[in-house]
Amino acid sequence: MIEVSVNELHKTLQHEIHHCIESHQVLHVKQSNGENFVILSAVDWRSIEETLFLNQMPHLVESIQTAAKEPLSEGTQLEDLEKKRLFTS
Repeated sequence: MIEVSVNELHKTLQHEIHHCIESHQVLHVKQSNGENFVILSAVDWRSIEETLFLNQMPHLVESIQTAAKEPLSEGTQLEDLEKKRLFTS
């Protein structure tokens, strides 16, 4: 995370925005009144929104964790998924 004061941000806004987008880092901006804020790229914000949405689904996290522990040899082969998709379409 990058941290700047609001006065510094006024001087380098364009540079800081470009840096946030390119580096995927959050820019934490401090104001003298204590009402701080952050700047992040739209791509990063959409990722956060998607994560929050997926975490609201009951048992999804547990299902992913269970699947991650499953040996690959016990999983479904990609070819089998493709065949199944062709027959159900």
